[in-house]
Amino acid sequence: MTERINIPDGYYYLIIVQGGKVIHSTANFGLSHAEFVKRKVGTLPDDAWVGSASKNNGVLEAVNSFTFYKNQLPAAPEIQEAVFAKFC
Repeated sequence: MTERINIPDGYYYLIIVQGGKVIHSTANFGLSHAEFVKRKVGTLPDDAWVGSASKNNGVLEAVNSFTFYKNQLPAAPEIQEAVFAKFC
């Protein structure tokens, strides 16, 4: 098993999930979601998701990219599972 990445409380990671796994991530929150996707995959594949993973008050959660989904709601359960598998 791959060692999980600890996200300190109050920090954010930009992430792309595809096939039930986090395939790209960065702590460089100076990038927009659009620029992150462009640099990592060019165009977001139809079967991929992009957003942010953050920990607040000890709670880890994935949140949709407003740029791509026009909301910042918590991601779907399968995305949350991929994030929990990669980060702690």
